[in-house]
Amino acid sequence: MAISAYILADNQPLTRLGWISLLMQKMKQTDVLLAESKAELKICLQKNFFDLEGVDELAAFATKYSKTVWLSVSDNVSERVVHQLTHALPSVSIVLKTSPEEELLTALTVTASGKKYYCSEALDILLGNKLRNVRSEKKLHTSLTATEKEIIHLLAQGKTTKDIANERCLSPHTVITHRKNIFRKLEINTVYELTKYAIKNGLEDFTEYYI
Repeated sequence: MAISAYILADNQPLTRLGWISLLMQKMKQTDVLLAESKAELKICLQKNFFDLEGVDELAAFATKYSKTVWLSVSDNVSERVVHQLTHALPSVSIVLKTSPEEELLTALTVTASGKKYYCSEALDILLGNKLRNVRSEKKLHTSLTATEKEIIHLLAQGKTTKDIANERCLSPHTVITHRKNIFRKLEINTVYELTKYAIKNGLEDFTEYYI
């Protein structure tokens, strides 16, 4: 993906001068459009953020002008901001204003090629969140008893409470209690969600669902 022009959207003079220097001296990019307000940004986009009102407005710009690629340059990155940005605009790159010159240049190059770039702070947040999710799922999985895992397998196969009770020589009331405990532990509400969990965590062979 070739970048035909860079739009520098920033209302801070010192920051603008820094980015212009990087773009012109290091990236050899002379076609840099300046926008110091939302109105000027819109004109620049129509022609070839600023204090935008939240991430949703940024996502709206990106959706309307689908051929653009976006590099968010922030004073700091928090977990809330990173999650909002990556959720509303999955292709966004994120870098800090305090990042070293080499990282800023890398972010520019990677973003201009149509790929994503995350500074180490943003990456730590994203990887940390993923790791927490994995640990949470592992904790849920290990909290299940052998009987509960077997009942999950049977429920995923479409067996009714009566079927399971007969097969396992249990009372229907006991099966219902097991089912409630399973749903509570896994924080789910339907057999459909239970089946997805069983396949994802190896409690059920997905090949059995193909005819």
